[in-house]
Parts: sequence; structure tokens; C-alpha cells
Amino acid sequence: MTRLLAALLVLGLALSFSWAQERPTFGRGVVNLPFEVVTVDGKTGWKVTGRGTVSLDDLVGGLANATGLRVSFSANAMEARRTTLSYIAPDAGMTLSNAELAGYTGELLGGQGLTLVGFTTGSAKVARIEEAASHAIMVGEAELGAMHASEWVTFSASFVHLSPRAASNALSLYRGADMTIVGHESGAVLTGRAERVRTAMRLLREMDKPAAASQMVRAYDLPEGVKAESARALLGSLFPGDVTEVQNIETRVTVTTRQQPRVTSYGSLTGNRLIVAASPQDHTLVAQALASMK
Repeated sequence: MTRLLAALLVLGLALSFSWAQERPTFGRGVVNLPFEVVTVDGKTGWKVTGRGTVSLDDLVGGLANATGLRVSFSANAMEARRTTLSYIAPDAGMTLSNAELAGYTGELLGGQGLTLVGFTTGSAKVARIEEAASHAIMVGEAELGAMHASEWVTFSASFVHLSPRAASNALSLYRGADMTIVGHESGAVLTGRAERVRTAMRLLREMDKPAAASQMVRAYDLPEGVKAESARALLGSLFPGDVTEVQNIETRVTVTTRQQPRVTSYGSLTGNRLIVAASPQDHTLVAQALASMK
């Protein structure tokens, strides 16, 4: 009996030791990257060669190892952790510096409708593209200019001369570029990758320049015998100002045309003067038109 108990004790100890040897250490999974890990300017980088696939977990784990980032998944992106991502690089290979790794990771994630948000803060999140706006970083003018091109940002733009409708029409060009755009009374709120937002803002600032949007008001002395109503009728016929608007709402394009006079005129109380609001270019034509009524 004693020998049997001793044998069972030895067998139990052996099994316990074997299980302890085979059990994986918690939190010490091995990243299996298909990229060569290299050193670029003293920091960890990757050399990507040819064509292949990489699991999402390995890609994000490799990014964390190389950059020291703390990476998490949004609830909506958790189900994609076992996803396999495809990559294509030159056969000779391309070398990515440490600063380029997060941007490249985001590019590969984009192929599965995912993106990387917040990596410039030291804590990145893998999220669905459609929910990226809720995780984006709020930035001001100076921060937008200095932000990493691939980081997701939210920027509030205000306009002086540009109407919200005109801004919305212009920004419809970018609705297919992973951007969220919400107009408000004096401007718009843009959310997307910093480089896309900067590109959109360059267009809006150009459109918001005074020369592109403002009108000048001038008073004209009418020729003797010319009534203000006759002069106004002439200007209205010469400058009808049909405006065509193209709207792209969720891939449905709507074209509308409305009447908006290029030149607005008012008769003065004395009856021999005309007050005209028009662009500098149109004022030249207005003066010629009124002079022709002599």
C-alpha cells in the first residue's frame, strides 16, 4: 500500500511538472511578422519585400514592439482580430522608418475597413473607419499643420466670406475619402486623416478669399433723362446670374439651377443715382452699360 501511494505521488509530480513546462507564459505571445526588422537612424524599422499576408494580431503586435505604443481594439473592431491582411512591396524591398510604421499599419488596416487612431498620443486604437470620428483628436490651426499625416483629427473651420452652402458643395468632393463633414452656420467641422483635412482646408481657404466672394458697393450718377427703374431693368437683363449647384448626397448627384443676380442695384431717393453691389470685374461692365444709356 505504501509503495502504491508513493508511486501515485511520483506520477502526480511528474504530470504537474510536464504541464508547467508546456503551459504558455501569460502575456508573452510571440509576434510572427513577415517583415525584416531593421534599424533605421537608431530606431526599429521594417523592411517589407514582395507580396504576402500578415495577420492583424501580428501586425499590431509588431507595431507595438517597434514603437512602444499601447494598442487596444474598439468593441466593433474586436471581431476582426483574426483577419489576414495583404501587402505588396517591391521585390527589392522597401524600408520603413520608425515614424512611418503607424501610417503603414493604418494603410494595411484600411483594406479591411479598419484604421489606427490616436497613435501620436502614445495610445493607439484599432477601430472601424466609420467610427474613427468618435476617437479622433481635436486639433486647432497650429496643431493641424504639425500633425502626422495619417493621424485622425477633428478640426472646426470658420469662414468669413464663404457661405456654408458653398463650402458644403466643395467638400462633397472629399466625402469618399474617409472624411466626415458637418456644416454649421459659420463654417464646418471636418474629421479625417490629417493630410486629407489639410488638403480640404487649402481649398476652402482659397474659396474664402475676399476677391473670390466679396462684392463692392458703388454709386453711379445716371445720365440725364434716364430713370433708375430703366437702368435697373437694363442691369438685370445684362447680368442674370444663373447659378448651378451640384450636390452629391450618398452617391446620388442632384443638379439644381437658381436665379441669383450677379449685380444688385437700388435707386436713390433723389432718383438720379443708382447704388450697385457687384464684383470689381462686373463694376467695369456696369459703368459701360450705364454710359451707353446717354
